Amino acid sequence: MERSVLIVGVSGQTGSYLARMLVRCGYSVVGTSRDVSAANSWRLARLGVQDSVAIEFMAPSDFRSVFSTLQRLSPAAIFFLGGQSSVGSSFHQPYETLESIAVAVQNILEAIRLLELQTTFVNSASSDMFGNHQGIWLDEASSMRPVSPYGVAKMASYWITVQYREAFGLRAFNAILSNHESPLRGENFVSKKIIRQLKELNLGTRSTLELGNLAIERDWMWAGDVAKGLMQLLDLPDPSDFIIASGDSHTLNELVSGCANALGLGSEVAIEEDVSAMRPSDIACVRLNPHKFMTATGWRPDVTFEEMTKRLALDLA
Repeated sequence: MERSVLIVGVSGQTGSYLARMLVRCGYSVVGTSRDVSAANSWRLARLGVQDSVAIEFMAPSDFRSVFSTLQRLSPAAIFFLGGQSSVGSSFHQPYETLESIAVAVQNILEAIRLLELQTTFVNSASSDMFGNHQGIWLDEASSMRPVSPYGVAKMASYWITVQYREAFGLRAFNAILSNHESPLRGENFVSKKIIRQLKELNLGTRSTLELGNLAIERDWMWAGDVAKGLMQLLDLPDPSDFIIASGDSHTLNELVSGCANALGLGSEVAIEEDVSAMRPSDIACVRLNPHKFMTATGWRPDVTFEEMTKRLALDLA
């Protein structure tokens, strides 16, 4: 029997990598879009799976749309990777952020419950839920005090998923994801901004980079490794919550230096502080402990931080 997987957010960076992985493993992959005729599938095309992924209409924040879609498809698994994905933009679009993440997850889980589907649900939560912890190591039991509308929305989706698992016995996972990058990132993300400015620097069309706080630390990973981790959740016997991260944090300055080196610019480039890139509140340092997930699955990231910066700089997806 063909195994079907529904990916909400299939046209995004992580959704596209996950779709490619699932297709290669013999799954029937369906993605959703609020406008099928205008669905942006360039990432799927870049990874060579555009023709292998069916796109269905579904508006995640509209319960009737979600219910009818799940009733028709009855997928074996659903990955929620959708919603407003930019932390910075969430300060300007707080309602849309909450609706597109928390309300969407609520609708999907409620539809699964009412339809009595035997579906595995995976919610993409975020390390932004934890907020500022002064650099201490964080695990699944760490307290959550988000400092952005994005983090608040992800925290709400996290607890909704926990509630449906514990109250109704749904097979529902939270995947708490670290920052993950690839050339498939959108133009408004910092990794794309870095590469764009470095290439302009290389061409001589700019003299300095303009970026925000270079001291922030994140557990940056390759998006393909994150997708591989998400897929491995399907094989676990018991649903739970897992941090998917490398366990190794680096500063934004290290990310810039790695990309600059890969482009032959050396590790030292001139950088000016861009005040407009600063957020009203931000997380200084994120250090994540992925021991629980690594122990449960045997998963390890294949791509090192150094290799990731090289792939970003050379546009290797």
